[in-house]
Amino acid sequence: MPVQKTNFLFTPFNITAGLQLRNRIVLAPLYLAMDGRSDDFCAFYERRAKGGVGLVIAPQSTPGGLDDWADPDFGEAFRPLIKTCHSEGAKIALQVFSGSGPVDRLSSEDLASIPEKFARAAVGVRAAGFDAIDIHGAHHALFMGLLSPFQNHRTDRYGGATENRWRVQVQSVVAIRAAISDDFPILYRLSASDFVEGGVNLSLTTPFAQTIVAAGADCLDVSAGTSDSPPNSSHPDKEAPLGCFSHLAGGIRSAVDTPVIAVGKIATREVAESILRNGEADLVALGRPLIADPDWPLKLGAGRDDDVVPCLWDNVGCLKASISRGRPIRCTQNPSVGFEARGD
Repeated sequence: MPVQKTNFLFTPFNITAGLQLRNRIVLAPLYLAMDGRSDDFCAFYERRAKGGVGLVIAPQSTPGGLDDWADPDFGEAFRPLIKTCHSEGAKIALQVFSGSGPVDRLSSEDLASIPEKFARAAVGVRAAGFDAIDIHGAHHALFMGLLSPFQNHRTDRYGGATENRWRVQVQSVVAIRAAISDDFPILYRLSASDFVEGGVNLSLTTPFAQTIVAAGADCLDVSAGTSDSPPNSSHPDKEAPLGCFSHLAGGIRSAVDTPVIAVGKIATREVAESILRNGEADLVALGRPLIADPDWPLKLGAGRDDDVVPCLWDNVGCLKASISRGRPIRCTQNPSVGFEARGD
């Protein structure tokens, strides 16, 4: 018989007045090495929506990135993905990537053009029917590279002082907000730390987060790690403690008035509930646990915690093999999963 459990996880939550979630569980963006408009991609996210998550954050995952939105009909192909997630009771945000690569090699003109591209993408994301847009500014993203004192050595208006290093990011949020109405939510994903002395840390990312919120962001998705970080920083392995990034989310949450999403090895009810009840975050995002068991939310909602198929956090066996060698990910716990993927 199911044991009565605390269920703060399953209280509804409003990111904005127009974005109401059935619970506080988020499917973190997972990169499946497949086009975001494909049937297989849609089926993967449909299964996790059916499993009970409140919000799906799906990466765009198309070859042209921001430039794809120059085609006014581009968003049409995402309609089946949106429809299927909605039919299962989940809301869905599309994560749009800021690009990657050495920031010092881009021209000032290249960087100056990015906010307009984001604004155009946001218009398309809303027109397609998504519930929100999520800006990917974490990990290896261009926006993280611009922010990093290790990666950004520019001497123009996009380098040097911190206000210059976050200029494009802030202008992009401002441009998005100007292009769409105030009721369409903007989520922003950032890495709060790179775990390297003298690099990215809360003393930098806290004022950055405050500035992003002032520019118009409605929710911050707080991750960790950049391309400068030690191994397994962005993708914690079995040695990392559960909830390993929650203190970073808490640092950001204490400085802003908008909702915050925590991520990082949130694998059990106890860890998730602790993060929420302690005020470190308003929502929790899971990646690999929802690969291992798509029904994680439904099982916990029914008090069937012992029935959850746990992620083994075997970076060598699954995640790292996919990232570093381009091999298809294999989930030992869920043999039906056999695609190229990477995620939180």
